[in-house]
Amino acid sequence: MSEKTPPKGIAEQATEKAAEQNVRVALIRAANQCFTASDYDSVSIRKIAQQAGVNMAMIRYYFGNKLGLFEAMVTEQIHPIHQRAKTLQKHQAKPTIADLINEFYQTMIPNPDFPRFLFRLMNSDGSSEAKEVIFKLFTPIVELTPMPKALLEECGDFDPMMVKMSLLSLMIFPFVMPLSMAKLHGYQLNDEFYTQLAKHNIALIQHGLFGGQQ
Repeated sequence: MSEKTPPKGIAEQATEKAAEQNVRVALIRAANQCFTASDYDSVSIRKIAQQAGVNMAMIRYYFGNKLGLFEAMVTEQIHPIHQRAKTLQKHQAKPTIADLINEFYQTMIPNPDFPRFLFRLMNSDGSSEAKEVIFKLFTPIVELTPMPKALLEECGDFDPMMVKMSLLSLMIFPFVMPLSMAKLHGYQLNDEFYTQLAKHNIALIQHGLFGGQQ
């Protein structure tokens, strides 16, 4: 008669849970590195597993397939954006231009390769399933803080939709600008540059729209 396996102790369970979490984190980090350095279609689950230093079966175990891992990776990347948007909406009935620009830059600066990857992905001919994931994950954020109506109403004689496009250009282009073009114009795209640019763009918009009074 075989003996029953004794139940695992709390410490053992905690160790196993931590190990599982480490594998999951390693895979998401590896996926980020592989996808941002290449493109969705050319990255294989074998390559991601090798980058993470784990068995390829772990991707199927934790995420189901490559698309599931991709969605988990993107979700983790945009989580700070979503949280900042909710916090901004909760604590301020009417966000300012400075709030919108500053929050976006603070979120993008730690990982500037991610917006470049999104730009390449959304402009590619393939990767339809990956694009669907992007639309699914970003739609709630766009609906949460598209461009506050109360703020648009303060644009005076300016067309609100043109103001919105100007803001999108000031916020997004610096992160998707080709590195060769940046070098050509004498820019070094690093944390210090992006922080300084955020302050400059805030001052520029505030002066242009509100005469520096906002």
